[in-house]
Amino acid sequence: MKKLTVLLLALVLVLTAACMASAEDKPYAGQTLTISTFAFNAELLQKNIYDPFMEKTGCTIVADGASNAVRVTKLAEAAEGEYDVVIIGDMFVKQLMAEGKIDKLDSAKLTNLGSIYENARAPMGEGYGPAYTFNRLGIVYDPAACPVEIKSFADLWNPELKDYIAIPAITNTSGPLFYYGVAAAFGLEPGKDDDAIFAKLAELKPNVKSTYTSANNTITMLNQGEVCAAVLLDYSYTSAKSANPDYVWVNPAEGLYGGYNMLNVVTGSKNKELAELFIDFYLSYDVQYAEAMDGVDSPVRTDIVLDEEHAQNFTYGDMVSQLILPDWDFVTEKLAGWTEKWNETFSVQ
Repeated sequence: MKKLTVLLLALVLVLTAACMASAEDKPYAGQTLTISTFAFNAELLQKNIYDPFMEKTGCTIVADGASNAVRVTKLAEAAEGEYDVVIIGDMFVKQLMAEGKIDKLDSAKLTNLGSIYENARAPMGEGYGPAYTFNRLGIVYDPAACPVEIKSFADLWNPELKDYIAIPAITNTSGPLFYYGVAAAFGLEPGKDDDAIFAKLAELKPNVKSTYTSANNTITMLNQGEVCAAVLLDYSYTSAKSANPDYVWVNPAEGLYGGYNMLNVVTGSKNKELAELFIDFYLSYDVQYAEAMDGVDSPVRTDIVLDEEHAQNFTYGDMVSQLILPDWDFVTEKLAGWTEKWNETFSVQ
């Protein structure tokens, strides 16, 4: 009887120690991290980021996916503490900052920050979140369907492309980048020559089948032959090329207009420490490498080396220093006026 009691006591001690170790290994068990993020590549994000982070920390992740513009509205209307992290494009970070929806973080807690490009560490200012990927604007076209070769934004004005191209709406992530590209194509300057830029866009209108807000829908149009060319960000080329490997990516002759997607803590988060840990995890080697290998995002880590096959779709290596980045404070100031003129120009689209 005494031996049995000793054995039972030993078993209780072992189980207690195991539970304590488990609690120490996963100190965030029971916490829920709510993330506002993009709607595309959800399965790959689950595999490469969410599942490993939940396994590491014991937390539960709830990912709310939608377009940038929709999410800005949802975050503006959300109760304090409803969201913890927002993953969104640079233009929309500026909007959220202006609305007081972005909290500062403790960059000292981001152990991976020193391993990423310097211009990705705090693009919106000290204390705000890092970029986790670069992107650039280009043109994807189907050479079997397009009646002309495309090498520049200016080529989109060719009358042989009538009712056959898709361009981003000005309120889309890539919209202001395209606006800058149009200006460059004709020697104009945003802010100074806006009337002339919109006059050129009016000339382009007969060629425009769609001014899109969804890149996924635009790729579908390309696949179905509704358009033969689309102005897209580089990460969309992965999806497009998986449907048709003959699609051509063009770095426009006018230059590489680009930007960032960024990670930030939402003001009022009840799980700020966990949110900062998640942001740091997103910048880790394993995550950045996995996302690049799966064709999701270009890496911002300087220690990741990609072969030619995986690098071709991304803003990577020497290309990073060639990016032309808009002044997002200036864009935010001008966007309402540009949007009004855009809607007047493309009102029947």
